[in-house]
Amino acid sequence: MRNWLLALIVAWPLSLCAQAIVTVPPEQCIYKVGDDPRWAAADLDESGWKPFSEYALAGDMTVLWARCHTNVDLTAAQQPAEFIESQEAALQAFVNGRLVGRIPNSGNGYAAAETIEKGVLPLPPDIARSVRIVAVRAVVTRVPAGSWPSRAIIYISLGDREALVNAAVRSAPLSWGFIAAYSCFLVIGAAGLFLLGLFLFDRMQRPALWLGIYCFLVCLCRVVSICWAHVPQIPSWTCEAVWAVTMFEPYALVLFSFALVNRRVPRIYWILPATAIVLNLGTIAAFLLPPHWALPVSLFVQVTCFNPMWSIFGLAGTAPFVAFWPWTKLRGRMRIVAPLCALWALLEAAFYLGQVIFGRQTWTGPLQTWWSISIMIVVVALVGYIFQDQRAAADERAQLGGELIAARKVQRTLMPEKLDVAPGMAISVAFLPAREVGGDFYRCRILKDGSQRVVVGDVSGKGVAAALTSALLLGAADRCDDLPPASVLKALNLALRYSMIGGFTTCLCADVSPDGSMRIANAGHLPPYLNGEELSLSNGLPLGVVDRIDYPQTPLHLAPGDMLTFMSDGVVEARNATGELLGFERTRQISRRSAQQIAEAAQQFGQEDDITVLTLTLARA
Repeated sequence: MRNWLLALIVAWPLSLCAQAIVTVPPEQCIYKVGDDPRWAAADLDESGWKPFSEYALAGDMTVLWARCHTNVDLTAAQQPAEFIESQEAALQAFVNGRLVGRIPNSGNGYAAAETIEKGVLPLPPDIARSVRIVAVRAVVTRVPAGSWPSRAIIYISLGDREALVNAAVRSAPLSWGFIAAYSCFLVIGAAGLFLLGLFLFDRMQRPALWLGIYCFLVCLCRVVSICWAHVPQIPSWTCEAVWAVTMFEPYALVLFSFALVNRRVPRIYWILPATAIVLNLGTIAAFLLPPHWALPVSLFVQVTCFNPMWSIFGLAGTAPFVAFWPWTKLRGRMRIVAPLCALWALLEAAFYLGQVIFGRQTWTGPLQTWWSISIMIVVVALVGYIFQDQRAAADERAQLGGELIAARKVQRTLMPEKLDVAPGMAISVAFLPAREVGGDFYRCRILKDGSQRVVVGDVSGKGVAAALTSALLLGAADRCDDLPPASVLKALNLALRYSMIGGFTTCLCADVSPDGSMRIANAGHLPPYLNGEELSLSNGLPLGVVDRIDYPQTPLHLAPGDMLTFMSDGVVEARNATGELLGFERTRQISRRSAQQIAEAAQQFGQEDDITVLTLTLARA
């Protein structure tokens, strides 16, 4: 009983408003394309005019006339008025052959509130007594997509001014099916925001990015649709701009499907964003072009091309079948995800093809409700999969992070800060890997004859693989104490080649005696700096390039107080935010600083690679 009372309370004021308004639907009017001021006359010969179902716009005729016959007495209304609602850019209204007003910009019929006020035209008392002929002259810039091909729609309402304004602004009653459908879209939109936030947290989750964009576009499209219909204050250009963006929804589905399996999207699917751009031209033209240019573009796109191009969006339904092929090789949770994506794609394709077959009916009624519920269920299931996948990836990264920390400790053990330094010499070192572990390496040892051996190298690449290679070479170098520098490099080259690791390594080996005599061999490494000037050395190929190679050895002599600076190319190749390299000249200028100062200067300039700096100073006599 209470439900009946509630329905009566809601319906009673609406019924009073409805009694004060007389609506003339488009089907009760006749139309003619062209322009002639005499067509407003009350006694016009209408033999050449056509009913709504038969007339069609022409690309070179941007003016449409409508004549509606009625017999209404508005003398009982406090403020007799006429309300015209249309999708045309400008209107003139005539009643019984007399001009009663103009509407300079009607937008989409649900334009801003001030436009609605302008669309309500007051009627003089003598006309209000008997409204027989209502004629409307409309300047047409576009036609509504897909609904009424090559036609423009004009709605005329007569009644009291206040009642007309209230009826134009008042939202239409919502059915439970309508509420259920759009509640699903709000859930989909919330899922989209969650996924976009997940992607910002973890940039490796590309499926979350594309599914989030899809969900956001779906929600935005449907929410704008309901707002457009039930919130007249929204300007039409805002709705049109949002619609233009949401047309890329099918392509987001394609990108998501291929991102799940980490495959490149085939070029044939590029037709989807191209189609969205073309379909938007008909809408954009109405806002940017003059009427005599805008209407032909709108007719071509929204009438001639609309259904064929809209059906192209059904191509998105093939994306999961192509992305997951062959299905027999799917493993684990992908066996569940693949059918979900396929179901989702089929629902999406059916929706777009349904609009081609049934028109705008797919946006209302049970079809829309069941489609939205199905999409919501599929999206929520896919969000659950992505969330679980992200958690698994986070656990793996946490485990890998622990392993990298352990590897960093091992590498620090292999290259300790406390060095083996011969008497009469001072050595300092700085090691700044670009990641947790690096490919640079160094070794300082006192040989049996009291000489100081220094080995500095740089493995190609970064990270764990480079660190493992450096550990291999350090182990090989420790077995070469009885060999001269050139033979050390030859032995390291063979060790790298026989390991089958691949890649190459630059390396430099130097033996310095307490009396200052030095032997040095270089395998593609940066030459050291002596007292701020680069040494000229004979050079050889990096380690690991060829199997058999002899490296040249250069004899030198250091004076007491001389300083040698060894470094990896991470110093020279440091790059700032503008892309400028630190370069050799700046490196030369700072080469007399301590190892830590040089490394920190390169790091602050813009570290991109592992940085290693080692300085050796011969004590003064």
